[in-house]
Amino acid sequence: MIINATSITIGIVIIAVAFYAGLHVIRHFALTIAQENHDANFEEDQREEMKRLRRERDADAAATAAFAKVEPMLATAQVKTPQSSAPSSGQLEIEAP
Repeated sequence: MIINATSITIGIVIIAVAFYAGLHVIRHFALTIAQENHDANFEEDQREEMKRLRRERDADAAATAAFAKVEPMLATAQVKTPQSSAPSSGQLEIEAP
C-alpha cells in the first residue's frame, strides 16, 4: 500500500462519508423511538384523562343524589330570625314546621 497525500485524502473522505451516513441512520432510529415514546405517552395521558373524567362524573352524580335526599329537608326547614331575646351563643334556632 502506498501512503501519500492522495490516499490519505481519499481515506479521510471515505471515513467522513461513512461517518455521515452512520449518523444519519442513528438519527433516524432515535427519531423513530422518540415518536413511538411520544405516542405511548399521549395514549397513557388520554387514558388517565378518561379515568379522571369518569371519576369526576361519578362524584358529581353522587353529590347530586345526596343533595336530592337533603333538598326536601332544606325546603321545609325555616330559620327563625333572632329578636330581642336572641341566644347568647350567637346561634340561630331552626324551627321545623
